[in-house]
Amino acid sequence: MPAMRVFGRRCSLATDDFLVIGVIDGILFLPWLGWLPVVYASFLKNIVGPCDDTLLLLLHIYLPGICILFILNWLLAASFVLCASRGTISKPEPRRHVVTLVYVKLVISFLDAVWASLGTFILTRDGNFCEVIGVGLLIKACTAFQWLATAVRLWMMAAFYDWSLSKRTKDTTNKEFYNTPMRRGTFKKWNARLRRIFLWCTTPTDARKQAIETASELLALLACDLDLVFTDVIAGLHLFTKKCCWKWKAEKAALKESPLITSSDGTLYDQFPPPHLPDWMNLQLASRYMDIGLGVFGWVWFIYRNPGCGCCRLFKRLTCCFPFRKRSQVVVGDNCCGCHFAGLRGTTSLPYEDVVHASFVDRVFTVPFFVCFDHDTSAVVVSCRGTFSPDDVLTDVAADFEPMDVDLAEDGAFCHKGILEAAREVRRRLLETEILKEAFKEKSEYRLVVTGHSLGAAVASILTLLLRRDYPDVKCFAFAPPPTLSRSALPLAIGHVFVLVYGNDSVPYLNYENVKGIIQKMVKCLNECQMHKYKVLLSSHKFLVEASSEEKLDNPENVPKTNGIRKESEEQNKETFGDTTEPSFVTECVYVAGTILHISPTDDGYRLRLSSADDYRPLSFRPNSIKDHFPQYLQKSLRRLGTSPVLMASDVLKNSPSKNQMKDAAT
Repeated sequence: MPAMRVFGRRCSLATDDFLVIGVIDGILFLPWLGWLPVVYASFLKNIVGPCDDTLLLLLHIYLPGICILFILNWLLAASFVLCASRGTISKPEPRRHVVTLVYVKLVISFLDAVWASLGTFILTRDGNFCEVIGVGLLIKACTAFQWLATAVRLWMMAAFYDWSLSKRTKDTTNKEFYNTPMRRGTFKKWNARLRRIFLWCTTPTDARKQAIETASELLALLACDLDLVFTDVIAGLHLFTKKCCWKWKAEKAALKESPLITSSDGTLYDQFPPPHLPDWMNLQLASRYMDIGLGVFGWVWFIYRNPGCGCCRLFKRLTCCFPFRKRSQVVVGDNCCGCHFAGLRGTTSLPYEDVVHASFVDRVFTVPFFVCFDHDTSAVVVSCRGTFSPDDVLTDVAADFEPMDVDLAEDGAFCHKGILEAAREVRRRLLETEILKEAFKEKSEYRLVVTGHSLGAAVASILTLLLRRDYPDVKCFAFAPPPTLSRSALPLAIGHVFVLVYGNDSVPYLNYENVKGIIQKMVKCLNECQMHKYKVLLSSHKFLVEASSEEKLDNPENVPKTNGIRKESEEQNKETFGDTTEPSFVTECVYVAGTILHISPTDDGYRLRLSSADDYRPLSFRPNSIKDHFPQYLQKSLRRLGTSPVLMASDVLKNSPSKNQMKDAAT
């Protein structure tokens, strides 16, 4: 670190990464150092019988040359290990000779390719290799090994060498984003990477290309002013995660001592929902609609939740196994066997006649959804699916800002572009096919409820706002949604969208501002670490300062000299890692929309907190930050807490008196 420069251009490897390359090369070339001299000595000693003069000359050139080349490769690998193991992550100066070794490696690699060609030429000639045992086998093995090594080196040059960017690696101008070769090159590189990931086996539709371009702009905006390689990012995230885990120990203790039901402003409640919230925002309804909404994930979710006998239970609902069964007329986009619809019915236990419409069409900006009747709550339920495919990921990362002035009749309202396009598509299909109109014609007294998890929750919350004109009483239960709306549009969702977040789920924190903050903190952790990168990646020791000194880290003047960056070296670190304090080109930020209830599990039960949109900043990697996003954990907590419309504070605890009384009454 920083990224190494070869021939004046950036390489996506740092000088300390060559420690691993040197170790691998040393291990691979070491056995040859024992075999090659033995065979060559045997050749010189045991040349007998007739031997073609040309072949003999070629062998006298090839064998000593291959011995010298392999010895040089091993010595160069040892030199890489010695030079690359010096310094620390933030101090690459002691490793400056690694670049010189890379130039030497390129020359030796060229000679390897020449000797591989020579070996191939020798093998194509008819000859007995002067009747020396082992020479033919050695040449075959060396030639194959050299061609393989040459192919790997060429691949590494193509993958890690920056062929697109200008030789100017730094540009401190503060003008429009794409006005410098560095930034234009960063965008092109991310665009090429995403195209290779998402378009290698799919049709390059206009929607996919548009989403990839938008995602490339965002990633280029995050990475253009940083001089980090992949291993630097991994090490930085590892360090920052350790720091977050130390903080979490104190937060966990404080959480256990916190009130059972509270709000972000410190107000205490003895029940949920509190008096100022509408009655429909209760955990009993939330539990019911989550159980129904997860059916949109189809057969995959059903098998995942029923690994033992799920296939057998799914089999009886398939259409391909029973030819006399007609395919459902209310299902669109399912496969020939109706697997997704079978999984939907298996998950929700809904009878066939209660499913009004089910669409499993999965494209960029188009999410699967279904519409059904829920007679238990007298509702027409629309459930949108969350992230479950590469196209869904593209919808997630198409995080440009799209104005919603026309949709919401609210000036200055912005929304996540990918989510807004998906919500508009669902609304268009609902209204054009008159699905909701037909449903309410049959059940006019029912109310409209929209629900979803993750991406589906974000789409559901925006869809709720889009449907308000036609259905003023529409309600939304959004489970673990990502940030979606700009601040000016948040009041529109407060009375219509009920958001539930579980534990340390990190998805509600994922907006540009928080991700940029993570990058800045990650770079700060790299600056403060005085260890080599391989020690950081392989060790689990405390790399930064002790948890008791965490507050001091926020002030550069208080950082200890042994573990931090001295004040006089700050400019050097900016030059090393890139300046992450440059003003952002993003002027808007999106937030989680709606009335937010955060459910936190503790050793003695749960803690409930009515949160605000501003509570979901900054992003922090706490334990289970990915695991807690999985819907089964929130579903379990809702089943535990949602046994009645009103949850008393005492019932939040596992061994609450009311629960024990219910058990005693049952016995």
